[in-house]
Amino acid sequence: MRKKILPFLFILAISSVLSAQVTFTDVAPSLGVNNNGAAQGCIFIDVNNDGFLDIYVLNNNTINKLYINNGGNTFTESASSWGLASSFPGRGTSFADYNNDGYPDIVVGNWQTAIILYKNLGTSFIDVAAASGVALTSWGGSTSWLDFNKDGKIDFAFGNDGVPYHYNYFFKNLDLSHFTNVAYPIGLTDSLSTLTITAADYDNDGDLDIFCGSQTTMPVVGTGVLYRNNGDGTFTDVTASSGLITFGYTWGAAWGDYNNDGYMDIALANSNFNSQVFRNNGNGTFTEVTDSLGISDCAASYSCGWADVDNDGDLDLYFARGATTPDKLYRNDGNFFSNIATTAGTADTRHSSCVTWGDYNNDGYLDLYLNNNGSENRLYKNNRETNYNWFILTLHGIATNFSAIGSRVTVKTGNITQIREVEGGSGGKGMNSLPVEFGLKQAAIIDSVIVKWQSGLIQRFAHIPVNQRLELTEGGTIGINGIAGIIPCKYSLSQNYPNPFNPSTTIRFDVPKNTFVNLTVYDMPGREVKNLVNENKAAGTYEVNFDGTYLSSGIYFYRMTAGDFSETKKLMLVK
Repeated sequence: MRKKILPFLFILAISSVLSAQVTFTDVAPSLGVNNNGAAQGCIFIDVNNDGFLDIYVLNNNTINKLYINNGGNTFTESASSWGLASSFPGRGTSFADYNNDGYPDIVVGNWQTAIILYKNLGTSFIDVAAASGVALTSWGGSTSWLDFNKDGKIDFAFGNDGVPYHYNYFFKNLDLSHFTNVAYPIGLTDSLSTLTITAADYDNDGDLDIFCGSQTTMPVVGTGVLYRNNGDGTFTDVTASSGLITFGYTWGAAWGDYNNDGYMDIALANSNFNSQVFRNNGNGTFTEVTDSLGISDCAASYSCGWADVDNDGDLDLYFARGATTPDKLYRNDGNFFSNIATTAGTADTRHSSCVTWGDYNNDGYLDLYLNNNGSENRLYKNNRETNYNWFILTLHGIATNFSAIGSRVTVKTGNITQIREVEGGSGGKGMNSLPVEFGLKQAAIIDSVIVKWQSGLIQRFAHIPVNQRLELTEGGTIGINGIAGIIPCKYSLSQNYPNPFNPSTTIRFDVPKNTFVNLTVYDMPGREVKNLVNENKAAGTYEVNFDGTYLSSGIYFYRMTAGDFSETKKLMLVK
């Protein structure tokens, strides 16, 4: 018996290893997006709203590039025709629909040159920086969009770098056309040489907080600053009390819930020090867990990004590193991360400067665009070996800013709960795509999708099919479970209708979570007449039909049990 079991276990082990295989192929040369220049910031952005992600690349003192995606198979360089062919020394970029007209706009930070704010006209961009009130000389260019006061108008933070050091800027959106700098009045008062700015709701109070990473050492609290959003239009520096303290020169920072506990953790790419991961403890504090996660071998990094590269339901982590030093791709194995860059084909040894994640070919797997300063860029196509299921959702705000930046999506499949926030800037000098992506492993159905909009609206949906890309406009619907599509808050059993009935009637019931449900009809003496439901049900609202054609007139009862819930109601058949 033992000889039979061991080979079986060995086969299982081999199958497990094979199922976890992850590889990428660099398709940048074949698709013409390799951009042999001094690349800095980069973004995946759908500039023409055709449903395919385009790529915008900043170059330092050479022409910037815009690669228009032609249906996921080819790209066409179109920076000049779109009005984006600036030759300023671009250092950082991000995007959002600042005027809520349905088209994504772009901000570009340049080195010792004016900020550019590109307004998207649908077929081209124009620079409206001067007209909108953001025409200032910048040093650096890390930017992050966020609606800090949740008024439906997206604002943006801008990080200044250089010597002498300059204060950061925070541009408040006044009327969807004009901005004003309010950094100092709202509490963003540091004078760090800021290299990265990124925002997330780290304390789960519904508004976005800000992290600034720099190469300026401040007394006691190191080189970074964590600002908590007070909810009243101001921020408070909570770096010291939070424990999010680093003395590394942080060029890149990225938020993500790597352990699926419902709180946003943060990764830091440091240029002079080991890169770091800080776990969110859920009580306003952070603990550095770099060593315990197996990531302590990653020094001298310039950008980073979280992504579920194998669609197994947890976030993996990429660090872009300097020349001749291989990049790192850490696969999340639960309580430990393993560097798989070499086997995955992403151990780039060029001067990696910026990473951005997005699904450029719409196959449900995340791909990576990698800037290399002074050599060709990479577009790593995900070869999707795991063949796991997935779900991608694009949000459009109404009361919330149209880009829905800051909104949070929670997806539940079985005993796994994942969160994503729509980001307005990440990794250092760039930004990931706007859609939120979820790996579902082998889940056959999504039990629930919960969307918490920045406006405060919460929408709940249930029983969503896997392997699809959906769009949700605030207040609209994305899927149907039973009859409602909205997840009930509690168990309930409704009165049948019609009642009295002849010959059939309908019974409706609500299930707030994945539960085994039994619904049975009894006669007056308590004998079972018909079992209507006896199976596991995902969260949702359901209707079942009871046919009394072969029964006598009289009073009957129907009883529902689910978990700790039990309720009985009376129905009357009249012939």
